[in-house]
Amino acid sequence: MFEIFNQKTTAFKELISGILSAQPDDFVEIENLYSYTLHKKRIMDDRVQIVISGGGGYGALFPGFVGEGLADAVCQGDFDCAPNAYALYEVAKAVHRKKGILFLANHFTGDFLNNDMAQELLEGDNICSKACYVSDDLFSSRGEPKEKRGGLCGIALLIKIAASAADRGLGLEEVYRIVQKANDRLRSVTVCLNQQKRQMEFGPGFSGEAPAVVMSYQSADDLVQNALVFLLSELEEYPDSPLYFTINRMAGMSYLEGYIILQSVKSQLEASGHVVNGCSVGSYFNAFDSNGCIISVLAADDEIAQYIRPVSGYDFTI
Repeated sequence: MFEIFNQKTTAFKELISGILSAQPDDFVEIENLYSYTLHKKRIMDDRVQIVISGGGGYGALFPGFVGEGLADAVCQGDFDCAPNAYALYEVAKAVHRKKGILFLANHFTGDFLNNDMAQELLEGDNICSKACYVSDDLFSSRGEPKEKRGGLCGIALLIKIAASAADRGLGLEEVYRIVQKANDRLRSVTVCLNQQKRQMEFGPGFSGEAPAVVMSYQSADDLVQNALVFLLSELEEYPDSPLYFTINRMAGMSYLEGYIILQSVKSQLEASGHVVNGCSVGSYFNAFDSNGCIISVLAADDEIAQYIRPVSGYDFTI
């Protein structure tokens, strides 16, 4: 992909500067050598603070997910690199007030180790924290328990659930419990299109892992039908749950195609007897230089559903 950079090594510094230029009254940057951190300027007292983190990419995840109804702070690493533990520690200290910190990251080794170390550092300052590691990628760690899987962009749904629960004044243990329950009920599947072979590839990893299933491409409806087979087979234990879903457009998927996929998912779910309570489409996580998408489905219960509402970052809604 042809990239419009000054230098790739300064891209995320320039990204943070651009966000601050666009919203100078909303955010504060914490300078450090190893990661890129941003937090809300107005931090509410007597509330759990949500700190999100992950490796750098081309989409709104993760710096775009800080704001009202979203996270209180973000700590992002360089391209595909977990952020530094000390940077996580510093931004958590900056936003902490009275009720503790919930760290929220995708389940990868580097993210786990650095968030875990940040928690240890906070413990030394008598600041309570919990960490939830999102494991929605249903084709990763095949044959392993769900908690061993990696994370995709389903984390976006959990960020707003965490923020909503914190806004209600719940304590750290309760916010963590609700977010972890939602993580247990969340599944995502990646679909990339091989245009030369006119094939659709289910489950490729953004670090180069081979797809789990390859099929001939027929139509948008056929793509969705096959993706839903994988997703719903893993959500069978929640048969009467209202569903929420997001469509993440990859770098090569157009605005038009994204809404065609969204409508197909909604129509097929409802035709099979499922209740869809909310959906969105956007370019949140551009880790794949391909046409295709990531479909994330959350099977909510009554408790989780009360914390789900549409929220907007600077240039997107989820």
